[in-house]
Amino acid sequence: MASTAKAVTKDSSPLSFMTHLSQHVYLYRPSTSTTPSPTTTTTTGKRPPPKLILLYSWMGARDPHIAKYITPYQALFPSTPILLIKSEMKHVFKPKSAWPEMEGVVPVLREIFGSEMLQPGSDNFGSVEGESSTALASSTTSNSIHRENEEDPDPELLIHLFSNGGSAQLLSLHQYLLSQSTLRLRLPSHLTIFDSAPGKMAYFPTYLALSHVLLPPPSRARFPLWLFSLSTLRRLFVAPLIHLWVSLLWTSNFLSRLLRLRFLESPLGKLAREQNDTAPDKGRAEREKGRMYIYSEEDELVGWRDVEGHMAEAKRRGKRVRGEKFAGTGHVGHARGGGNAERYWGVVNSFWEGEGWR
Repeated sequence: MASTAKAVTKDSSPLSFMTHLSQHVYLYRPSTSTTPSPTTTTTTGKRPPPKLILLYSWMGARDPHIAKYITPYQALFPSTPILLIKSEMKHVFKPKSAWPEMEGVVPVLREIFGSEMLQPGSDNFGSVEGESSTALASSTTSNSIHRENEEDPDPELLIHLFSNGGSAQLLSLHQYLLSQSTLRLRLPSHLTIFDSAPGKMAYFPTYLALSHVLLPPPSRARFPLWLFSLSTLRRLFVAPLIHLWVSLLWTSNFLSRLLRLRFLESPLGKLAREQNDTAPDKGRAEREKGRMYIYSEEDELVGWRDVEGHMAEAKRRGKRVRGEKFAGTGHVGHARGGGNAERYWGVVNSFWEGEGWR
């Protein structure tokens, strides 16, 4: 499988087996020996594996933690490429900051899915700056035949997002495609897994989430030396600023709900609302065939009631939804702990096989 995207570098990090396309984008391509024939199915024999796994990590996720989710996917779907898009705080509060990197994501998607990415009513691709509009002529022809013969195709893309950071990056890709009128592209038919997402604006969960990113780790020095360590002094200075920021966000969001002023809506509230927006011109409603929510009551950053409320709203809007509630697991940690990994990857596989959305 030839690549239309330029590789930036490879390194010795836990993600060194992936090609580093840009600062926050990585691509794993399985070896040719694991590439299946078009009729190859997953281990259960029900459906072909996804053509691509699009994985969105949580805000500020470290490479060793991300790798713990990619490795099981390699075992579950050994022939499937994996496109990783990382998330940082700026992507949640300023979504357009991710758009430059989406330019490198689109060629990979076009290469794999061809004309399955064409928006309704289009019969040819537009072009990304610096990219030939005829680069995928052969795949366009073959996939056009497929689209004519199948009005409601089964999903061939599996999206797995973590927390509000991953949710923000998925929406950024949707919005980038919508903004590029010359591209005439949408994501192909897909399934979406929401892990520990989406959460709404709540004071202490938001403070904890920002603290994980902005506060330095606690000093390991013993008392009383830790009182005078640089880490402790930085935490004493930064923590009140985070509280001030969260207070402003909470107040703005409260006024937004009270006065029905959407421009005051918090970024988290906007993320949750837009993920359930089924308006045809949003570019995602008609091609998301189903979604699964993975969550727990013990999640300190994303409330389980927020997740279940979002699930219920999705169902009211006609989405085919499945929920998997874990016990005793924390934020983006539902695959950890005794017996949880087996269940976690079992529900991921069964969801792809059709349980919960068919």
